[in-house]
Amino acid sequence: ANAFWDGQEMTYGDGSGVFKIMTGLDVCGHEITHGLTNFTAGLGNGEAGALNEAFSDIFGNTIEAFARPSQHDWLMGPEIMTNGQGIRNMANPKQLGQPDCYLGVNWDPNLEPHQDNGPCIFWYYLLCDGGAATNDNGDAYNVTGITMTKAQFIAFRALTVYFTPNTTYADARKFTIQAAADIYGSCSPELESTTNAWYAVGVGPQYSTTNVVAGFTTSPVTCAMPIG
Repeated sequence: ANAFWDGQEMTYGDGSGVFKIMTGLDVCGHEITHGLTNFTAGLGNGEAGALNEAFSDIFGNTIEAFARPSQHDWLMGPEIMTNGQGIRNMANPKQLGQPDCYLGVNWDPNLEPHQDNGPCIFWYYLLCDGGAATNDNGDAYNVTGITMTKAQFIAFRALTVYFTPNTTYADARKFTIQAAADIYGSCSPELESTTNAWYAVGVGPQYSTTNVVAGFTTSPVTCAMPIG
């Protein structure tokens, strides 16, 4: 009752108990992304391990949306479970016992990666579809979704160009903002939503033209024309 990437190949079990055969499309995409991460970012343990699991969920879900858009949802692996509820809910991590805010409710201080990927997968959901609420820090947020069509490129560039084995949540915010600036411009709506989605999950301040730091500089953002 497991599916995994071992550094060289993928393995899919045939299920047991609450699990059916482990070859759900999003689960396959999740494991393939572990291979991608293995040969690019090389994300390791601690928060990097949680981000490793998060980006596998992100691209597993994105692959599902590309391959069968009429059946896409924000659940990870509902097809492999007899009850159909899925393992994680990217649109509402708390529903299945995960945190949706960094260091917030349900956060595991021991950094179990499948648990603590919750804030990152929720970040991606908000970046794609948007949302407004108040997080566990008492911060009210309002994120304008940019669609998965755009969000996937920010996530992919950050993972494959900027992430390193020791990337933390704070680093992930910085690197995805840099990726958004690279693709869409440093004062683009896409960069604003990337920043505000991290604020929503408790990582960094909300977007402001006077205090947002993009990428690797300590200076305020300088507006530029979008790339491409």
